[in-house]
Amino acid sequence: MVRRFLVPAVFLGLAAGCLHATPPHPRALECNELCAQFIGSGDLIHAEVQCDLGLQFSPQYADLWVNKGLIYLRREQTDKAKEAFIKALRYNQEQAQAYNNLGYIYLKNQEYGKAHDNFQRALKVNPDYVEARYNLALSFRGLGEREKARKELRTIVAVQPDLADPHHWLGVMALEDQAFEEAVDELTKATHLDPKFADAWMSLGNAYAEAGKYTEARDAFTSCLEADPDHAQCRNNAALMNRKGALLDPSLKEVKETLTGQNTAESQFQLARNYRDKGLKNEEERAYRKCVKLDGKYAPCYYALYELYQEDRRDKDAKVACQNFLKFASREESAKEIDSCEKYVGSETY
Repeated sequence: MVRRFLVPAVFLGLAAGCLHATPPHPRALECNELCAQFIGSGDLIHAEVQCDLGLQFSPQYADLWVNKGLIYLRREQTDKAKEAFIKALRYNQEQAQAYNNLGYIYLKNQEYGKAHDNFQRALKVNPDYVEARYNLALSFRGLGEREKARKELRTIVAVQPDLADPHHWLGVMALEDQAFEEAVDELTKATHLDPKFADAWMSLGNAYAEAGKYTEARDAFTSCLEADPDHAQCRNNAALMNRKGALLDPSLKEVKETLTGQNTAESQFQLARNYRDKGLKNEEERAYRKCVKLDGKYAPCYYALYELYQEDRRDKDAKVACQNFLKFASREESAKEIDSCEKYVGSETY
């Protein structure tokens, strides 16, 4: 079951039937249905045409004003959307969707008190209005009333256990409280319910990382990238977790202790190669630099630095490394590498 709430939800279907001072014209009912369908498909131009036409038949039809407000929301015309929802409530004070969407605007603006009041009014009209209850939970969180937020989220889970978003926010709040086991449990449920929920994978990765489980964290961030390849934070975190996990590898730790104890240029070169195999580029570079500090004539470390710098497009550093390599390298042992460096810096210099 996919998530229902990508953000605090804006429901795009027809508003629930409510009492009106005068029944809407049949053409207004038809236009409202078409307007909602066009909003759902993302065709806001035709949606607005149908809403405006319907309002000519029934200018006090609250449901049409709700859908008009949804059009403005999609266009990020927040002030106009707010006016439309307020007008809908003026014509029908039992219009739950208008309360919810008006609350959503306040929630986005971090006006949590006003958001809370509107979501409460929506639920008073319809206690089964899941979107309003979800948004109410987020407003409670914004107000710092965390237990009330949890209560609303758990109510949603009890009523609709196949929704991922409530589990996600329960997990996020547990993570904020450093209850890592609970956070992992809730966030795992969210990702199982919706494997494409990138932010839930990111939060799960954060929970594992805080608990010191770097391999599991890396896997979660990798799943986040599978769900959203452009998720920059997950990409950065996956690389960080891979590095942390590698540094804690017992076999690498043993190799490091052995080679560092030898304290020779050759041992530092071998240590750098071990770092490279683990993808630890910063540690690899430091080992090469220590290598040439221990022995300024150790050519293999200069060439390795050249390769590292060239890969990172640090041209100035790469040329210096090549120049140093050419000073100390033996053609009998490194003919191919010498040819490569000479081409890079210009063989006429030597």
